[in-house]
Amino acid sequence: MVPFSKKGGRIMYAEVMIATNTFFNYTVLAFANKIGWIENQKRYLFLSAFVAGVITVIFSHHVSTIFLSFFVMIGIAFWKKRTQIVKAITLTLLASIFAGGLLTAIAPMYSKSNSAFMMVNFALIAIGGLYFLTKHVLHLNISNAERELLYTSHITLFGETKELTLFIDSGNVCKEPLSNDPVHFVASEVLQDVLPEELFQAISDWEFEKDKGLDKLSKEYATKLRLIPISTIQKEKTWVIGIKYEDWIVNDQSLPKGYIVMTRVKDKFPHGADGILHSSSYFHLKKRSVR
Repeated sequence: MVPFSKKGGRIMYAEVMIATNTFFNYTVLAFANKIGWIENQKRYLFLSAFVAGVITVIFSHHVSTIFLSFFVMIGIAFWKKRTQIVKAITLTLLASIFAGGLLTAIAPMYSKSNSAFMMVNFALIAIGGLYFLTKHVLHLNISNAERELLYTSHITLFGETKELTLFIDSGNVCKEPLSNDPVHFVASEVLQDVLPEELFQAISDWEFEKDKGLDKLSKEYATKLRLIPISTIQKEKTWVIGIKYEDWIVNDQSLPKGYIVMTRVKDKFPHGADGILHSSSYFHLKKRSVR
């Protein structure tokens, strides 16, 4: 929480201060929500950030305001997650301390700046710092999961179900561009007995430049296919065919909707897995395991 202040006799506009405090508070709460796998709804986080921002600005001349606004903010943000309230308080405090330390380090650079400019910049820098810290911590979590976990799953395609052994890959951030749904990669050989023979053969023979085979598929199949751009390991741009799955249960939990892409060589997957999941699958599975 950024306290209301004066500089050189000029009072900072209340609207700017409320907006600055709101965005700062929301970033701190979002950090706790994400890192702690609390998964509370964003509207509660934003409402609590706004209320705390208003309290901070209106009662800025009282020392107790910081403590009051903090606990009001926690109460509104995580009232539906009371069993995790201690974790929420701890992580929010840690995020605040990190942001406060960052701002203290850069404060001398703004000694001659006006208050409005300084506070807006402070908020943006703190938000950016917490964002990169969040991404770094979550990436470490996924990397640890890669070394430790193989997932047993059951995928349903065109009414047929197949058991697959999967591996989460932090490097797989591929998404279908129109829906923004995650894209997973599975060895074609393990899907051959699940997909309709006509569809499997058409996808296996397909070449983007020649537009070969897909134009003859029935509407039933065509509506479940998407062209998806990807970058190869050699940084080359290419296109692949994504297949929309009906259901995919991983560790007794259903994955969000998405697409799978068939690959030709199974032995490239780590630990003998049948395929790799999108990196976001780790967040999805982890969040639901701590509910």
